[in-house]
Amino acid sequence: MTDQAETPLKRSALLALKLFGGACWVAAYREAIKETEEQGTELLPEAAVAFNLAWEAIYSAGGIYTWKKLSLEDKAQTLINISWLVHDVKWLRAMRRRGTQVRPALIVLAAAYQLGFLAKLPPGEAARISALWQNLGFSGYCALAPPDKADEHTRNFTLLRAIGTAVPTMTSGVLRGIQPKYLAPGLGCVLFDLIRLARQEGGRMSWRSRS
Repeated sequence: MTDQAETPLKRSALLALKLFGGACWVAAYREAIKETEEQGTELLPEAAVAFNLAWEAIYSAGGIYTWKKLSLEDKAQTLINISWLVHDVKWLRAMRRRGTQVRPALIVLAAAYQLGFLAKLPPGEAARISALWQNLGFSGYCALAPPDKADEHTRNFTLLRAIGTAVPTMTSGVLRGIQPKYLAPGLGCVLFDLIRLARQEGGRMSWRSRS
């Protein structure tokens, strides 16, 4: 989403923020892959992995199909989406080696969820809103569930998720004009991720005191 009235400096700053936020999510995926490979722990529920895969596959394919018509910022987002998809597939393979499967029915449900937004909204808006609301749901679930074992990978994963969500929330919900439809779910995601991080730290300190 690029506003033609934006100055070149603002567009450059927004592009840099997009790349930074995307890199945070890539780093989060790498932490999740390491945790699964080393400890056999999945840092998100099965449904979250399915919804992420569906989102990334749909919007990667859409970006590739419409590549010639895209702005520089949207081309960058497409490349970010593809990178996320590659890392999610690597994570799924690591999960399978540990005996965890993502049920096909969940992927079908996740695809239907994404297509529902696409049927009602322009692609760019559908991508942002669907991603924020699904992340809000799963961030809330993770914040309220029993805390993960607080090792380095789980803490880094949660912190990077929070940053990776905060950046696009600020660009779409503030820097391009105050947009509650992005701010509300985005800030909710960040809040839940910080709660999860605090609970992880609390569990780590409790474990240290017992030992």
